[in-house]
Amino acid sequence: MTTKEISETAILTARAHELLHEDSTPAVFLETLEKQELFDDAVRFLAHKLSAEAGVKWALACFRELESPEQKARKDESKEAAENWTLAPSDTTRWAARDAADRSTVTSPANLLAMGVFMSGGSIAPPQSPEIQPPPYTAQKMISGCITATVLTYQPENAAKRYKRALELGREADRS
Repeated sequence: MTTKEISETAILTARAHELLHEDSTPAVFLETLEKQELFDDAVRFLAHKLSAEAGVKWALACFRELESPEQKARKDESKEAAENWTLAPSDTTRWAARDAADRSTVTSPANLLAMGVFMSGGSIAPPQSPEIQPPPYTAQKMISGCITATVLTYQPENAAKRYKRALELGREADRS
């Protein structure tokens, strides 16, 4: 996809679209969004640029670095299910991620990630039902929401610094 197509798919703000030039590469545009401190737009743009698998790995890297100590110490079945899917992507691990999010009794960014895994591809209809594909880019929307929630739910006073680190981790995921 072109930079413009990614921007339109990610549903960026009007301000972000004003910064888009016809010859902007994804890397230059992402840097521009970050310099303008349009962090939410930058996260959405990068999440839509990445494959679902790379986006999930990005979110997991953000968890490792940006979660609160309490979140890190707590066993999170949704996060574990997303990690399991990255190690062995299959319908079984994809459905396990959905089931983990459904069972969760704690509101957590990891639940968004687990649902992003579920929406990453393959039928979302129950077994033995006609196949129904998830709406396009639903996984990327869930992943960007997960990353934004991870950044903002702990030390929100340091949001700019935390967003910058999340975007750095996203660029690393994009290079992998």
